[in-house]
Amino acid sequence: MAPGPGGPPPDEKRGVLRSPLGIIAVAAGIVVLLGIAVPVGLRYLGCGETRYLRVATTLSMTPVLQEAADEFNDGDPTYSGVCVFAQAKEMAPHRITTELSGGGTGRSTLTPDVWIPESSAWVELTRVSESGARAIETTPRPLATSPVVLTAPEDAKGVPDPERVSWKEILPGERSPDRPMVMVDPNRGVDGMTAMYAVRQILGRGDKADTAMTDFVHDVQRDTAFGEIDLTGVYPSALGVDPLTVVPEQAVVRYNDRTSNTPLQALYPTEGTVELDYPYVSIGDDPVMRAAADDLYDLLMGDTYQDRLRDLGFRDPDGTASGDLGDREDIIAEPPATHDDLTGDALLGALEDWNRLSMATRALVLADVSKHMSSDLNGGPSRLQVTKDAAQLGLTLFPDRADMGLWLLSSGFGSSGRDEVRGIAELGGSDREDASATRREALSGIAEDISVEGGEPQLYDNILAAYEEVEDAYDEEKINTVILLTAGQDGGSSEISQQELVAELQDRFDPDRPVTMFIIAVGDQPDESGLREVAAATSGSLFVTDDPDEIGEIFLSSVSRRLCVPNCDE
Repeated sequence: MAPGPGGPPPDEKRGVLRSPLGIIAVAAGIVVLLGIAVPVGLRYLGCGETRYLRVATTLSMTPVLQEAADEFNDGDPTYSGVCVFAQAKEMAPHRITTELSGGGTGRSTLTPDVWIPESSAWVELTRVSESGARAIETTPRPLATSPVVLTAPEDAKGVPDPERVSWKEILPGERSPDRPMVMVDPNRGVDGMTAMYAVRQILGRGDKADTAMTDFVHDVQRDTAFGEIDLTGVYPSALGVDPLTVVPEQAVVRYNDRTSNTPLQALYPTEGTVELDYPYVSIGDDPVMRAAADDLYDLLMGDTYQDRLRDLGFRDPDGTASGDLGDREDIIAEPPATHDDLTGDALLGALEDWNRLSMATRALVLADVSKHMSSDLNGGPSRLQVTKDAAQLGLTLFPDRADMGLWLLSSGFGSSGRDEVRGIAELGGSDREDASATRREALSGIAEDISVEGGEPQLYDNILAAYEEVEDAYDEEKINTVILLTAGQDGGSSEISQQELVAELQDRFDPDRPVTMFIIAVGDQPDESGLREVAAATSGSLFVTDDPDEIGEIFLSSVSRRLCVPNCDE
């Protein structure tokens, strides 16, 4: 019988032990084990207690920290009779921030004794909470630095010179030729936070700026990474056009040292950038672990490990590109213009912009298919055709797995005045095992086949019913909304009046669990003032158009309203 995955059969094992050679081999193995065990045991003889200094750091710094931990351990460090051994490993900073801020699972293995994130911004985010402020020191010490840069291949067409690039290059429409823009999710990396802050500074504030910000987030979200970006997975691009990427300068150096394919150039925005400072942060107030952490820090600041960090592409703690790093052609040795603005409200604002705009959606779409939708727009396409086009375009703004439902509105469907489309109307379930297509794909197919049913839309009755539906199925992890595409005329077809609807919505609207109404009225005869009051009752908005070319901008504007909910002004 052939040996199984667990080794030879029992009879074969006994045969080995009975043979003279087998006995000699076993004896030799025991001697080897004793040779290892005795010195290790001796290391612990003088220890009243043995503890482990857990060090968490970034993926890019882990090799150096592991080497330093090994040397630290070779010195058999003892503090007041306690033997301390260092263990270094990579751990995502957002996980540690969550744990220290009191939002973790309570597993102590997630809480390190020393934390070296990429930036002090993580320290500030952690200290926002009371538990985080108690846990970590207030004056972390930088181990190295690396500015956040843009990067692209050296010969990339349309990319400005390294010293003439602007943060505007990452905006849609500013990349020529059109190319993807890759960055880390701002919740996972300060380089992503830096990009969001820079875009907000360029765009400013106001409705137009929020619409442009929505366009940016929608554009880059598809190519967003959820951890440190490995540039070997980005370049060369299989799509033919190499992306523009936001990364630490160190990542560019490391990439170029590891591969000769598609050499990259670091690009330094003229508006300034953020310098990552890789702070050395002690956690907790245990004097033994603090003393051990201080000794490990001193070791890391010595020439040996500072040289190792330089070899990996990091700058010195003061921003200097020392040694061979300063002679490279893929970076600019002189420290770039940096700023310290990514703190406080600016830091939180960068995250809030991204989180609100990229948050998953739970939406119920109401499509008016009443007789009012059959008339054309100034001799052009019908209201219904424009609505169908709007629905198709709007669906591209939502991810494939968005929770979406669809109701068609017309008194021709019976007393309810609606057709809750089979298999689609129930909110949720986009990840059902029996689903042959995503919810967005299914809605897109149905929208293409919508036709005018005739009759009246019973707008006010159905708006209230839809609002109740979404309210009852509220999901705190998603943006909950009702989207109405309509000619904008109820025609007295509802049992409730417009005033009764507004009063009911005002009563139901909960700022802590907001469900918002977004209404797009197509044509030149909607009850504009009445619909505006309906939308405003839910911190939503009304958009009126008779120009099909405005639909794209309208959808971006409606999504951008996420940035002000629940305190939007019409």
